Amino acid sequence: MSHPSLEAIRRLPKVELHLHLETSLRLRRLAERHGDVDPVEPHLVADPAKFSGYDRLRRLRYASRAGKISSDLYSAENIEQITYELLEEASSQHLRYVEVRVGGRRGFSLLGAERMLEAMARARMRAEDEFGIASGFIITIVRERGPEEAEQRVREAIACRPCGVVAVDLAGDESNYPPALFTRALGLAREAGLGITVHAGEFAGPSSIWTSIYQLGAHRLGHGIRAVEDPELLAYLREHEVTLEICPSSNMRLGLVNSLGGHPLKKLMAAGVPVTINSDDPLLLGTDLSRELHLVAETFQLRMNQIAELLHNAARAAFVPDDVRDRLQQGLATGRARA
Repeated sequence: MSHPSLEAIRRLPKVELHLHLETSLRLRRLAERHGDVDPVEPHLVADPAKFSGYDRLRRLRYASRAGKISSDLYSAENIEQITYELLEEASSQHLRYVEVRVGGRRGFSLLGAERMLEAMARARMRAEDEFGIASGFIITIVRERGPEEAEQRVREAIACRPCGVVAVDLAGDESNYPPALFTRALGLAREAGLGITVHAGEFAGPSSIWTSIYQLGAHRLGHGIRAVEDPELLAYLREHEVTLEICPSSNMRLGLVNSLGGHPLKKLMAAGVPVTINSDDPLLLGTDLSRELHLVAETFQLRMNQIAELLHNAARAAFVPDDVRDRLQQGLATGRARA
């Protein structure tokens, strides 16, 4: 039996857990439409092959950013608009629920966390009313900015829960900024009932994952692909249902795998680890969730029931109340039968 087509995958109802707003890139695109800056394809700007390790990600993002767009673009109205557009794009792929990450320092500095998240919340409500797509926001903490800023971001996330904040995410340089630096900040998030996801096992090995789980209480792991190097860790992830948010194109573009065929996704699935597929940075990478699912289906000859299981994993791991989770899973099953 052949793998499902891209069109068949597009028709499926979906859930996505690892999607960055990429505020500056989306604001640049908004400015392009008004003729304020020259058009650019972000995913074509930088060649990360010239760099290695975490510096590869840093260089790709920095070279591709809107960079010096006017601070005036960081208005509440524009933040609402780019969030709305992101959710509209997600809805066009039949996403039923998506968790959107936001962590740009510039936006928080210029607008303040409350104004920025309130603007995003307005977009969230509009998108749900108009397209039927539900969403939650994840506040990203960047390791390099230190534990004090991390604690500040967590307190802002807790205060802005009515805006739709469901979790916090620790991202950044795994190797030089270990989880122990952020135990206090993430502890506050856990005590407040926020979900915890950590970028780990991307640029560093299994020890980064173990410490993220034990020291930070991570419920999910951003990427986590290097778990495949440790059989004991694979067993732990399976038994405790710690979910991996895998982003295939991102992993390839950053040189974490030599080719998609060499990606450990199939090994992780075979080990019974709950894995999900995500687009990570769609503007930066020139992709979307449907393309990512089709890419892995084509490469690993996955059948439709296996694609459906990846999507059900996402629904199970979403940072939502149990009744919402049940409705999501029911919706995925019903939608698949109709697709």
